[in-house]
Amino acid sequence: MRFTVYILIALSLITILITGFWGHVTQVVFPNTTWGLYDKDFFENLLVEMHGGIIDLLVVGVILYWFERKKTEKDTIKKAELELANLNYYCGTDSSYRFYGALKYLLSLGVDKVSIPEGNLSKLKIECLTLKHSNLIALNFSGSTLKKVDFSECNLEASQFIDTIIKDANFVSVNLKRSKFINAELKGIDFRGCDIKGVNFDRSRLQSSNFSGLDCSRVSFKGANLRSANFKGAINLSKEMILEASNYDHIKLPDGVEI
Repeated sequence: MRFTVYILIALSLITILITGFWGHVTQVVFPNTTWGLYDKDFFENLLVEMHGGIIDLLVVGVILYWFERKKTEKDTIKKAELELANLNYYCGTDSSYRFYGALKYLLSLGVDKVSIPEGNLSKLKIECLTLKHSNLIALNFSGSTLKKVDFSECNLEASQFIDTIIKDANFVSVNLKRSKFINAELKGIDFRGCDIKGVNFDRSRLQSSNFSGLDCSRVSFKGANLRSANFKGAINLSKEMILEASNYDHIKLPDGVEI
C-alpha cells in the first residue's frame, strides 16, 4: 500500500509539472502534431481528467494507508501482549529481566494500561515506569528498586514488595489489599486514597509516610519504623497495632488513639 501511494504521488507531480509547463510542452513535443483523435485538445482534456482521478485516488490511497497502519499497530500491540503473557510460563534465572524487557517494549508502543497478573519483576532496577488503571494482581517486585513509578488506580492486590526499595512513587487510588511490604523501604510514600486492608508492613521503613483517612483493618506494622508517619483520620487503627512498631516517635494519630 505504501508503494502504491508513492506511485500516485509521483504521478501527481508529473501531471502537475506537465500542466504547469503546458505551453512549453506543446511547443516542443507536439506543436502541430496530430494522430487520429490525439491532438492538443485531447491531451488538454486528458490532463483535466487526470487531475480529478489522481485527487480521488490520493484521497482513497491515504485513507487506506491510514487504516492499514492502524491495523499494523494494533497487530503489533497484540503480539507484544501475547509475548508478555507467555513469559509468565518461563522459569529461567533471567525471567524477570525478560519480563521487564517485554513490558517496556509494550509500553513503548503507547500502551500504559496492561494486564499482567502474577508477573515477575523481582530483583530489578526499575525507573520511570508508568502503569495506570492496570491489572497488576499478585505482581512480584521483591528485591527490586523502584524510582519514579506511577501506579495510579492500579489493582495491586496481593502483590509482593518484599525487600523492595521504593522512591518517588505515585500510589493514587491503588488497591493494595493483602499486599506484602515486608522489610521494604517506603519513606515518605503517600498512601492516601489507597485500599490497604490486610497489608503486611512488617519491618518496613515508613518514616513520614502518609496514611491519612485510610482503613487500617488487619494491617500489620510489626517492627516497622513509623517515625513521623501520619495516620490522621484513619480508622480501625488500634494502640496495640502502633505499639508493635519499632519506632513511632512523632507519629500523628487519629482522634481517640493515644500512646
